[in-house]
Amino acid sequence: MDATPETPSLPAGLLDWAGHKSGGVRRLFHSAGGRPTGDVVFTPLLARLGGWCKAIASGLEGTPRIILLVGGPGNGKTEAIEFTIKNLDADLGLSGALVDALKSQFLREDGSTPRHAVGDITSLSNGRHPYHLAIVQDASVRDDALEKAPADLLIGDLRKLLFGDPNQVYLACINRGILDDALIAATDGGQDEVRMVLEAIVQSVGVGLDTPGCWPLDGYPAFGVWPMDVETLLGGSPVHGGSGSPAMQVLSAATNPSLWPKEGACAAGDRCPFCLSRSLLSSDPYRSSLLRVLRWYELASGKRWSFRDLFSLTSYLLAGVPASEAKKAEDPCSRAARLVELGKSASGKPDSLRLSVPFILVASQYQHSLFGRWPHTGLRSLRADLKELQLDSHPTLMGLYHFLNRGSAISVPATLDAQLAALGELLDPAIADPDMEVDVSSNTKIRLREIDTRFSQSVGEGFSYIRKYRCLTVLEADLLRRLVEADEKLSDPDIVKRRPMVASRVQSLVRDFACRMVRRSIGLRSAAVRDAEILREFERVLGGDPQLLHDAVKQVEGLLNEKDRFVVTLNTTFGEPLPPMQRRAILTTPRQKVKARDIPNGDRPHSAIRFLTVGSGAGTQSIPLTYELFKSVRNLRRGMTTSSLPRPVVAMLDTTRARLSGQIVRDEELLEEGEIRIGLRDDVIVRELAAFLVRWEDER
Repeated sequence: MDATPETPSLPAGLLDWAGHKSGGVRRLFHSAGGRPTGDVVFTPLLARLGGWCKAIASGLEGTPRIILLVGGPGNGKTEAIEFTIKNLDADLGLSGALVDALKSQFLREDGSTPRHAVGDITSLSNGRHPYHLAIVQDASVRDDALEKAPADLLIGDLRKLLFGDPNQVYLACINRGILDDALIAATDGGQDEVRMVLEAIVQSVGVGLDTPGCWPLDGYPAFGVWPMDVETLLGGSPVHGGSGSPAMQVLSAATNPSLWPKEGACAAGDRCPFCLSRSLLSSDPYRSSLLRVLRWYELASGKRWSFRDLFSLTSYLLAGVPASEAKKAEDPCSRAARLVELGKSASGKPDSLRLSVPFILVASQYQHSLFGRWPHTGLRSLRADLKELQLDSHPTLMGLYHFLNRGSAISVPATLDAQLAALGELLDPAIADPDMEVDVSSNTKIRLREIDTRFSQSVGEGFSYIRKYRCLTVLEADLLRRLVEADEKLSDPDIVKRRPMVASRVQSLVRDFACRMVRRSIGLRSAAVRDAEILREFERVLGGDPQLLHDAVKQVEGLLNEKDRFVVTLNTTFGEPLPPMQRRAILTTPRQKVKARDIPNGDRPHSAIRFLTVGSGAGTQSIPLTYELFKSVRNLRRGMTTSSLPRPVVAMLDTTRARLSGQIVRDEELLEEGEIRIGLRDDVIVRELAAFLVRWEDER
């Protein structure tokens, strides 16, 4: 077994956690990199694979012998392969012989990465376990010797597994693109047996209403398939009594106090933003609230944090972005100390960096790194406004201008830029409901409206109100004191008399900045983010809360139907405008019922989407209960009109109606309960006695 490498001291070591650095890329049996935490991050998949190893070793009947791990880069496939090899070796009692045999094949002297390796367990166990093991660590690797594409190699493997040695144990990492290519190649090549198993695999790793079980694979019990890019890393502990979710394990390792400078030993003293962030995130409520917000981002966006994303995000929040991509980047604490000293310097010509130091230090804390987008409204005219007010030499106001003018994209890693931008739009505490309550201490809550009201009066009023709760960091308090002085300067009668409208405009910008900063700081402390209540309810719906699910089902049913009838226009297609009333063909049936589908059992990862169904019999249609749809129906209950529904929700409902109407007109039984009206006529067309009949309105 490999010795665990010594973890570098933090926060400098966190710089290598980023996904584009060597520390974030795992290579099989390479202990020097790819495991930033220094140890294995335990996941539900590893727990499943550990159980599979024991089942293989004990010869348990019905255990899949062909394991396919499906997903893209950064999802922990390599770690899962290495974990399985080591556990299989231990459970089979091979004393490291299997590990050594496979390691010698994967660790080539020329540094190249082979596609696969084999292990003869029969000979290694002296005949006790009659297995032949094949490991494909990356199915996207070509075999130049055979001059075959990855898809063709996968087809060849599957053909041998289907018709070859029943004692063959096979473990492979495959991305979805290779699966699709192999399915196309098998179809074009007329290899029906391989095509059918590939179709089953592709369907099992999808997300849908009737997605088949994947472990074991429906119809192919010898196969165990697991989509690694579906299961969240922010859920509960993989095992009972474990060390928390994978994300919790990563954050705990990153904030381990024994690896950070001791209190008072940091080069930046008590004003190091990175040490302040570590101090907060090493305990609750800050740590659990951050993880909850990251999970809510997954629910709201429909996207998932991969291991590579989590490592990059942790590096960014706790170590920032180095000023240079040099081979040896500057230690974050030293970088912070240099900024602190620069900020203290009052001599020499003022420059943009020195004036921006108080803002940069605050923005480097995890709360403001996570939500680092600041509004630029009025920024273009700010420099001219300050010059007009003769305040273009004021250090705080000019520092604010230079800080906002830097642009958030400069200090955000390119690998996280899109995700952090979406996170801010969806969850920013700065735009959360003013009536939301937020914890400012262990036993005190206030409404965000209280903060808004006071900061709208003055920065001093807001600072005096929030300071008594001692919920801000020393850096935030320092900056607020500067902003208090700047706000008071803008209220000076001589300044106001000179240009009242301009002074008011600049003052509004200063107060808005201060209010946003405080909202983000205390909001992230207790996960008081935008739409937090809706996200909390949506999370409960995914967990199976019957009351909330019932309410959502009834609201969706009301959107699809018009009162007690289902009404849809037949002579138009999705996306086209409705024809004039006199030319419409309208189908009307009894109200179509919407029902919730059960959550799948444990033979596949838990999906982040619940599915509803509408209609009956062969005409049943599925509706994904996405976060956007759930948020819409909840807002409808609170008084929002249907005309304000988001366009994606309207498109989903229109598509469902169109599909449902298409099934109804083709179903004899369903059609007999409906009627079709052409234009403005007083008669309707009905289906009775296997024929279409015309019936007058007064004959009902």
